[in-house]
Amino acid sequence: MDPNDIINKLHYLLSPSLPLHFPNTTPMPIPIPALPMTAVSFPVPFPGNSSSTSDEAEEDHQAAHHHHHRQQQQQQQLLLINERKRRRMISNRESARRSRMRKQRQLDELWSQVVWLREENRRLSEGLARASEVGDTASQENARLKEEVSILRGMLADMQLDTTFSTLGDLEDVSCDDVAALVMAEPSE
Repeated sequence: MDPNDIINKLHYLLSPSLPLHFPNTTPMPIPIPALPMTAVSFPVPFPGNSSSTSDEAEEDHQAAHHHHHRQQQQQQQLLLINERKRRRMISNRESARRSRMRKQRQLDELWSQVVWLREENRRLSEGLARASEVGDTASQENARLKEEVSILRGMLADMQLDTTFSTLGDLEDVSCDDVAALVMAEPSE
């Protein structure tokens, strides 16, 4: 057989861009016709073996059906998984939104408490300042009154001494006989 005949029969294995060159031949490009697009054909069963071929075809059909069924199940499982993921994502977003709202409410309550406590602190500080001022005024008044009492006691003591001395001074005019008569006139016990 001529090598060029073999090459022509195997032309579908070669790329049309590759030049062909064999020893003992002159290099020349071989035109390769384009291959027609044809459907793949399966071997024709032999007449005596038709039941095994139909069984094989039935098995192939069942295998294809099972394969298709498995693919549908896998797609349904993927859809189910994706739906669960989508629901979980929505649930997580909603949970995060509720959590943010709860934290915002807590923060608002804390700020409200801060404002109230600052106002209460200011009010109590002012009350303490007023009470301290009143206490200082009372302490000063108390000290002044104590000093006045001390002065008045001193004056009273001086007055009592003056009265005693003035009574004693009146006694100078009394004679000894008058004193003796007074003493005698008093009833004795």
